[in-house]
Amino acid sequence: MTLSDVLTDHEKDLVEQLKREVAPIVERHPCLQAFCIPHTYVRYLRARQWHLHKALKMLKATLEWRLEYKPHLIKWDEVKDEGTTGKQYVYHCVDKAGRPTVLMRPRNQNTKETDRQIRHLIYTLEVASRQADRLGVGKFTWLLDFEGYTMANAPPLKVSMHCNSVLANHYPERLGLAVCFHSPYLFSLTWKAVQPFIDPVTKQKIVFVDKGAKEKAEMDARFDLTQMEQCMGGALPNYAYDHDKYGSRMHEYDKEVAAELEKLGGRMCAAAHAADHHEQHEHAIQGIAEATEKLSVTVTAT
Repeated sequence: MTLSDVLTDHEKDLVEQLKREVAPIVERHPCLQAFCIPHTYVRYLRARQWHLHKALKMLKATLEWRLEYKPHLIKWDEVKDEGTTGKQYVYHCVDKAGRPTVLMRPRNQNTKETDRQIRHLIYTLEVASRQADRLGVGKFTWLLDFEGYTMANAPPLKVSMHCNSVLANHYPERLGLAVCFHSPYLFSLTWKAVQPFIDPVTKQKIVFVDKGAKEKAEMDARFDLTQMEQCMGGALPNYAYDHDKYGSRMHEYDKEVAAELEKLGGRMCAAAHAADHHEQHEHAIQGIAEATEKLSVTVTAT
């Protein structure tokens, strides 16, 4: 599925119906206008098998969540301490399907505060989603490098469960592929706990690349190995993550989001001003008409 997928006439009609249903709330908030691009409606309908009422319920829940949680207001400077070790970030290159890649390395876990870890996660999802839309693919790939995974650095179950919940409920049809690289037996315990809560469609997108003779071929089938690190079968001798360079990249992202929201907010103010001016003009015309009518009545009476 990409942003250029051809829809049937029935699907187009459902998209327009869904758009009309949420228009009253979307039109009042610049952040929701930025979120609700045309493909947003397609994603939510596809996530609910094109059932309009189910998609509407899901989308309304997301719009309410976005107004309450405000993911668009999370800035890099708020979560940068979470990213000092490169435990989770949007990789510098796309996969072979053209999707942005979110790389996660549990062994680089460096904090304990779960709420901030979750905000870092959501910030990363926002960055990857925006890049996916810009590239026209609409989805991203999740690459989990489990080398060095231990109980000490394993994400808390709360974070794992929340990650699944947020992805399923508020980022539907975003996950194109999840690659679990060198997942150890310990991870299987977490997988067993989370698996029952993952929908069947998402399960089909999860692949495991185990150690062995086939791992390089499996990675090469999905990624450009000249852009991948040697520890994952690639050609890059060192780790790709540079905290300062990534921070600069995220600051540019923050500026883009702020500029877009400011632009949308300006349009809303201009539209509201024009509407007020039109209403005042109509009232003035109505006042003149009423005065003229009264004058006419008075002249007639005399």
